[in-house]
Amino acid sequence: MSPFTFEPDGTLGNRLSQDTFGIRLINDLNESVGALVPDKFSLLVGLWVPVGNATQFRKLLTTWVKQVAVIAKRGLKRTRKLAGSKASVSVIPRRSSGNKIIGYVANTRSSADIGLNARLILEDRILRKSVICSPLPKPIWLALLNDYWLADAETYAIAAREIKVTHCFERIFLISQEGLVSELAVGECDGA
Repeated sequence: MSPFTFEPDGTLGNRLSQDTFGIRLINDLNESVGALVPDKFSLLVGLWVPVGNATQFRKLLTTWVKQVAVIAKRGLKRTRKLAGSKASVSVIPRRSSGNKIIGYVANTRSSADIGLNARLILEDRILRKSVICSPLPKPIWLALLNDYWLADAETYAIAAREIKVTHCFERIFLISQEGLVSELAVGECDGA
């Protein structure tokens, strides 16, 4: 259960795929450019996603990060627009992780409202799974793995009380990454 993005056309998008692009790009930069960074430093790369033209953005970012790597000095900070998307590079003391290039991804189409995200995620998963599972013999229990680490069982319990969906599940459970199981009271079971 991962959060959505709010697309310009009013639809919900896949935040995970947008964020994963940025994470992979930072990891690729560490492998391809990291050796150019002086030993006492690391580069902190910030990426704002989604990007319009991934190929062009990747190429421009790689060139720019190489340029910063060879002139690295403590405290150097730069921000640019590359292919229409924002990026930043800061020179920081060497990280103990061993990576010379580390980073973060900021999604410009996500919401900081954890309750809203939990409600949308929960409603979407229940409706989608209900369509898939409704032809199956009853009773059916639904287990949902929570990988949205900002929302805990209490957040989802509140979200469950706020959504009104008809579904085919006798019971709905939330499973945390740590294996904790919580039952959620969601909408009404159609009993079919």
